[in-house]
Amino acid sequence: MPSLRGIDVRSPNASNQNVVNPFTGGFGNESPFSGPAQGIPTTHLIAFDMHFPRINMVGGSMDFQVEQLNAAIRVEAAVTDGEEFANTLKPRLYSENQVFRSVIGFDRPTFIPWINPNRTTLFSAQLFYQHIFDHQEEQRAGGLVGMPDWEDNVIGTLLIKAFLMNDRLSPQLIMARDFKAHSWVASPQVEWSMTDSLKMVVGGNFKGKSDNSNSRWSWDDCRSCNPYAPYTSYGDLTPGSSGMGGLEPLGRFRAGPIGSAWKENEVYFTLKYKF
Repeated sequence: MPSLRGIDVRSPNASNQNVVNPFTGGFGNESPFSGPAQGIPTTHLIAFDMHFPRINMVGGSMDFQVEQLNAAIRVEAAVTDGEEFANTLKPRLYSENQVFRSVIGFDRPTFIPWINPNRTTLFSAQLFYQHIFDHQEEQRAGGLVGMPDWEDNVIGTLLIKAFLMNDRLSPQLIMARDFKAHSWVASPQVEWSMTDSLKMVVGGNFKGKSDNSNSRWSWDDCRSCNPYAPYTSYGDLTPGSSGMGGLEPLGRFRAGPIGSAWKENEVYFTLKYKF
């Protein structure tokens, strides 16, 4: 995935040093036209270069049976080095971090008589964990500044799938919960093989959140980053954000994959015929 790096105009040899100050017409804050801010470096500039970082990853997985529970356990873990994250505390608005990710899954076919006394119902649960090393977050006058991604986060999923009518009718329910973002999704679906050639699927995806999630998702977006002091300052000539922000664009990282799409509910119907 690409990473966005703020343009670097701090060093005399920077490739993009000729960023024009829109208030003075000079280059950055190094021009004599910068007035009281002359010599203060131009950083935290909301102008980006796209970069594709090289990421190194090492990981492993293990599956095993637990006969006492009549279940299968799946464990995976990986550590990456070189991933880049948005970070409004940094002059170029990104930082490079190591990340640990893991998942533990639990699969168990279970007899539930009131669903089907002759066929097992599948229960499959997973917990995804992510930890970002050297995570940075700081409280400023206007709000939190730094990395919008959560330092530690857990997402849980649950699949319940039943089989009826000699496996021709298969209802299922998928649920997921993002614990830090306080958002959830429920996806019911029914698959019916009407004949050997005709199959019908009806389902939907419904997303929700807690009442205070909008404020929880809000994050600094560098609108108060002060790249051209004193013209963009909020009472201080020092470059850097005071924390003003909202849901767009960086708050989406706080909302996570579910919260980012919480208004995008859908209902679907498909009909497949095999010739």
